[in-house]
Amino acid sequence: MARATSFTYKVTVVSTGSGNKYVIDGNQQQYVILSPGGTFRFDQADSSNSGHPFRFSETDNGSHAGGSAYTTGVTVAGTPGNAGAYTEIEVTSSTPVTLYYYCTQHSAMGGLIDISSSVNGNRGYILGGAVGSAPGPGTNKIESIIINTLGNASDFGDLTTSDHRSGFGSSNSTKSIVAGGGNPSNINVISCMINNSLGSAHDFGDLTASTRRGSAVSNDTRCVFGGGLTPGIVNVISYVTIAEQGNATDFGDLTTATGDMAGGLNSTTRGVFAGGATPSKANTIQYITIASTGNATDFGDLTQARQFCAGVSSSTRGVVSGGNSSPTSPTDVMDYITISSTGNATDFGDMTTIFDDSGFMGVSNSLRGVWSGICAPSNGTRSTIMEYITISTTGDTLDFGDLTVATNFGMASSDGHGGLS
Repeated sequence: MARATSFTYKVTVVSTGSGNKYVIDGNQQQYVILSPGGTFRFDQADSSNSGHPFRFSETDNGSHAGGSAYTTGVTVAGTPGNAGAYTEIEVTSSTPVTLYYYCTQHSAMGGLIDISSSVNGNRGYILGGAVGSAPGPGTNKIESIIINTLGNASDFGDLTTSDHRSGFGSSNSTKSIVAGGGNPSNINVISCMINNSLGSAHDFGDLTASTRRGSAVSNDTRCVFGGGLTPGIVNVISYVTIAEQGNATDFGDLTTATGDMAGGLNSTTRGVFAGGATPSKANTIQYITIASTGNATDFGDLTQARQFCAGVSSSTRGVVSGGNSSPTSPTDVMDYITISSTGNATDFGDMTTIFDDSGFMGVSNSLRGVWSGICAPSNGTRSTIMEYITISTTGDTLDFGDLTVATNFGMASSDGHGGLS
């Protein structure tokens, strides 16, 4: 019996200044994620593939670097550049966690393939936002990075709407949840994306009210949304159970109505919101116990009052960075807290680039935090820059790579942040 194809990638070839390169679904030398239990076809029917047989190897650049073709579960059909030509692989639990695709005839055309079990707990997503000159149009683009591997982001899929601009998001190990936004009118839409499976988001449910510029925290079970603008600043906290598609439910209230807080500060039991605007810039840190509905409790203070900051966390430490302390005073300050111990934040270091305006995004796992989403208030220019820290070690940020498109006002999620066991 012929096996069913789980997903088909369109392969083309483009000539560049450094030679020919494979293009996967429109992305040059695309980083590819494949999941065990699936069969994946790389279609070479496009005429540009003529003379460029597509193969897999456990060695980067395959036979050109002394390696050989990986053939287990692989089917090759037709002649590249002609109808019916493809290379297909059945991925099982025995498939190597890292493969490479390459051209048997020409060096340096291919790229990296990760089997999804090898990247669980290591992937970050930048979802939607605004592009172009400020204020700029919304985008439904989803980009992804491997947090432990320095490099540029790659295309992952699309959100259900570009109206999630200025929304808020979080995740568990299998799903990312994004909610609200305004482009320009506020929306109450909640969307869901399956982590580590290339593709687009789908509808999940609705918020209790149409909201933008809120914040989110999560653990394995719940995603909790706090504050934001409806259009006035609110103190509402609501939540969804990530495994159960449906509308958000009331959770409790923030200590003070606040928007533009840093979220993403999670342990397996606590979620922490920091900074924001009330509408004055705030240094307040407040927390909830994610498993227990109820009002937020005072945690302590940041070293500096600011809004539009962003958070990352391991299971024990949360780091808040950037933002602005006034419309014309961006800050490069980073603070950290020990999530299990209430108290004031402590200086962590400085950002190399000042992430100085609204809507920049942070993703993290147990080792690293990565930030993106710069927009300079002086001229509205957005940037592709990403910077990172090692969460356990105080110090300044380092260069990570670039987004595929300059974006801010987006949302962020990761499948290995501090709230996940």
